[in-house]
Amino acid sequence: MARRRPAPPPEPDPDLPALSVEAAVRETVADLPEESLAHASLVALALTLARKLDEGAGLATAAVARELRSTLDVLTKQEGGDDDDALNDFVSSLSTPLGHPTLS
Repeated sequence: MARRRPAPPPEPDPDLPALSVEAAVRETVADLPEESLAHASLVALALTLARKLDEGAGLATAAVARELRSTLDVLTKQEGGDDDDALNDFVSSLSTPLGHPTLS
């Protein structure tokens, strides 16, 4: 019996904006106050991790995403609030598939 090849993934919808983790991280950290000496280093780390995800982290994708989430958590906690809604929304958006109704 011949094996059937799986259907190729659908082409991205040209009407949807290109998704970029780095762009989303830049937007997230843009207005955060610099409350610690490590702020600049943490922002640089977050951007580096985001860029790695955009470029394709291969087998390390899950580890890089966890480290990015952890870094963003530290940065947003420095803000002084207990409100994690912005971070949770951002992290949730990372796992939203292309063509998902919430992106329309």
